[in-house]
Amino acid sequence: MDTKTRINKLLEICPNYEKINSYEFFEGDTFSKTMINFYMDLISKIDMEDEELVNFLNELDNALSKYVDDYRFRKFLKPKLKLVDPNTKYYTYKVTMELINNLPEFKEEKIERARWI
Repeated sequence: MDTKTRINKLLEICPNYEKINSYEFFEGDTFSKTMINFYMDLISKIDMEDEELVNFLNELDNALSKYVDDYRFRKFLKPKLKLVDPNTKYYTYKVTMELINNLPEFKEEKIERARWI
């Protein structure tokens, strides 16, 4: 696969790449730094033929996009992420799964709290 085709395919898988890559997080925000570095590392090493990895990267792209865009989502995640010990084995994978798995729960919670006037 030539470079241009690979870049186009990656942008198809990760339509939020620019937004995530340019996100400026606060100093000391280790979670954001860890997640964005993991995302960038995954992009650089992805095997385009591995459908499971491509789907995972797409889910991560969507979840990180929401994380970058929505303060309420970051606030919603904070107590859940504190439960993951940073010294544990596979910490990055565990917080990644928390991020991805909590995105649908956050969307449902927003809907449940809606009020009709």
